[in-house]
Amino acid sequence: MVRLLPKGTIPRVYIFCTLIQAIAFVIAEAYTLYLIKMAHQQTLQSQWQVPDIQSAVSASVTSYVVYSALFILAQCYIIFLCGEAVATENTIQVIVVVLFYFVCLANSVTRYISIFVKPSLAAQLFTRDNNMFLVQVAVVTMYCISLLSLVVLSYQLKKDVGWSVFKRLGADISLHRAFMWHQCLVMILKMDIYFVGSYLVQMTALVLKADDIETWLQITVFIPFCVVVIVGAFYALAGERRRLMTVIAACLFLSIGYFIFKVVRVCDPDILGKPGDPYADSRPFFMITIVVCMLLVIATGAISVMCIRNFGSGLKEAIEYDKLRARHRKMYATEKTAGDESAQLMDEQGLSARDRFALD
Repeated sequence: MVRLLPKGTIPRVYIFCTLIQAIAFVIAEAYTLYLIKMAHQQTLQSQWQVPDIQSAVSASVTSYVVYSALFILAQCYIIFLCGEAVATENTIQVIVVVLFYFVCLANSVTRYISIFVKPSLAAQLFTRDNNMFLVQVAVVTMYCISLLSLVVLSYQLKKDVGWSVFKRLGADISLHRAFMWHQCLVMILKMDIYFVGSYLVQMTALVLKADDIETWLQITVFIPFCVVVIVGAFYALAGERRRLMTVIAACLFLSIGYFIFKVVRVCDPDILGKPGDPYADSRPFFMITIVVCMLLVIATGAISVMCIRNFGSGLKEAIEYDKLRARHRKMYATEKTAGDESAQLMDEQGLSARDRFALD
């Protein structure tokens, strides 16, 4: 049963730290956006009046604005994942949040390098900005501290919560294993939502042009394809629809070729470092996103296959029964054990004794 507030000291500390960290990062990214805007306005009034340079500066500013906005969105998504992980006692999701923070750290380090270590011509408008330097160093440092604290708290939370969510499904080891793969697929699909969405935002805002055929292929084919696959995966998993999940797994594996094509396209030597390079200031971020998306697609396809193998094992009925028991306890505010209430619940739903999976 989902709780509105977590119980125990460790879960509360975990939520509190996540909120504080997210607020700090949002403030830092908002200040970064302000510095980008001020630097852009100064360049418009300075000696950078050559049209080609002005165009490059505008592209650079747009890139950093987009990525700062995505960093803010990432923090909002992390708050949602952390809150849901604690409420549902989902230790798999707790681990994935740590990996999410690691990707955010990689992006923040990449941004620091792209501005102060190996800046492009357009990015040099930030290199003498001491405030920008301090805030980027602060962001990288905060991500390191946040990642370390989340690792410690996640380990403590795993010890505190353990795998209690699996106890509601009884003592069947095979059922527990099936549920573990079910939870992994749900979690990986949640990651797909953010990172594939982030990829689409970057493509649309930074790369695609109205007169490019790839723009229309992206809008009419790839975006609908992503939406259909992700929604279809949730639908097939919930109803254990074997054929639909098989089709989705096949589509996922086939889409790996698309991401390989994008890696080759982004690293094409014919455009690398040349005037008009569409990836001039977004290439390192874009590569991280493409690689993460490709790894997620591979993992989603592989875990989908594992879930297909477990369809028909009784997991669907076990989950439905656990939800039924949770609604019953919430409705009647009862603390009865599953043994006390199971007979009445099974009679109400027309279930037989062999359908009773939820044992405390």
